[in-house]
Order: sequence, then C-alpha cells, then structure tokens
Amino acid sequence: MKINLSATTLLTICCMIAFPAYANNAATCEIYAKDAVGDNNLATRLGCGFANSNARWQSNYNNHYGWCLSTSSAALVSESAARDADMRPCQVKATQCETYAEQAVRQFNRNKQLGCGFSLATQPTGRWMDNHRGHYDWCMKAKPEWLTSEAKARTDGLTRCISQ
Repeated sequence: MKINLSATTLLTICCMIAFPAYANNAATCEIYAKDAVGDNNLATRLGCGFANSNARWQSNYNNHYGWCLSTSSAALVSESAARDADMRPCQVKATQCETYAEQAVRQFNRNKQLGCGFSLATQPTGRWMDNHRGHYDWCMKAKPEWLTSEAKARTDGLTRCISQ
C-alpha cells in the first residue's frame, strides 16, 4: 500500500517530531508557578541554602509562569522533579535541626533550673541560649560533627554542674 503525503503534511509531521510540544496552558502554568513559588518560600523558611539563588529557586510568580508558557511539558516535569530532589535533603536536615534546636533549648533551660550559670556570654557565644531559631539556623549551616560536639559540650557542662 502506497501512502501519498502532501508536502504540507510532511512538513507538519517533521515539525512535530523535531520540535517539542509547547502545550502548557494558562491553568497548568498557574499551578506550576504557584508550586514553584511555594517551594521557594518553604526552602526559605527551612533555611535551605539554595533558596532565592537562581531561576529555579525564586519567589517571582511571573517569571515561573512565563517560563512555563514558553517551555515543553517535559521540561516542566523535569524542573518540578529537580526542585523536589533539591528539597529532599534539606527537609531531612531541617528535621534534624529542629530536634537539635529543641535539645539545645532544653539543655539551656535545665542549666537555668539548676543554677549552673551558663549564659549567652559563656564562650563559645551561642552555645547556651534559649533562642530556638538561633540554634536551628546555626545547625542548618553546620557540619554534622559540629552538632555532635556542641550537644556533647552542653551535656558535659550540665554533668559537671550536677556533680558539684
């Protein structure tokens, strides 16, 4: 069976194969842009180092929306997946840092309760304070071994205080 295709049909087929479909409509792009901005806002609240750092990580709704309208559906899916991949380790660290900050504040409060005398002025500065966000923000930037060292230093300080 012989198929006769006109030059226009052939050109249309070639263009469909050669160029990706830009089929993102306004409704799709509204959702995409809201999600992208929401992801960046969450990354900012969590203290993820990549928040507000590039085109992927920004809170400009119009930039995300405009990009969505001009790109392929495959690129849209890929970009969303890349943001998810960036967020996963940050969310894990944020959970760890929440626990770290809660423990640090509890240790500070125990210090006050026992009258140990540790305060914000105690060196190194920041080890003994009831500022949850301060401990959390420090943790988000700290190396894992620093977290262990600081928690141990506070525990050791409390142990010395109790044994006196």
